Amino acid sequence: MTQKPTRTAQQPTDAATAFEDLRREISLQRTAIEGLTSAKDKLPDYSPTLRDMETRLGQLEKHVESINERPAMRLTPLTIAMEMHEGLITYRADDRKILVEACDALARSLGRVEGMIKQKRSNDQQDWWVTWATTGGLLFGMFVSLIGVAVWS
Repeated sequence: MTQKPTRTAQQPTDAATAFEDLRREISLQRTAIEGLTSAKDKLPDYSPTLRDMETRLGQLEKHVESINERPAMRLTPLTIAMEMHEGLITYRADDRKILVEACDALARSLGRVEGMIKQKRSNDQQDWWVTWATTGGLLFGMFVSLIGVAVWS
């Protein structure tokens, strides 16, 4: 559309020729400008499309803001690590407490079992002493009866 007039090596010799060349250049520029304005009138109107895009961008911004307001979005790796560490400390303390209670319960149970074993041993020892005492008493009684029979006879 825009063409630059080629300049010739000849320079205009008089003023009339110079003004005629100037008039042609201005006419050419006017034609180019008119062509640009007519081309501008032929461009489509993008206003509705731009309004639609603006509406969608506004909705996207609201959605992104609602996502950013969630507590999980405020977490950083450092805060997650700190929360995990605090949770582990709490659970370790709970586990330690449970283990101590289990050890105490086991110790009490073992104490009861040992007491039952000792009681069984003392019952067995008592039975052994009673058996030997009865046997000794029976033998002593038989010995005394023999002596009594021998003395009376």
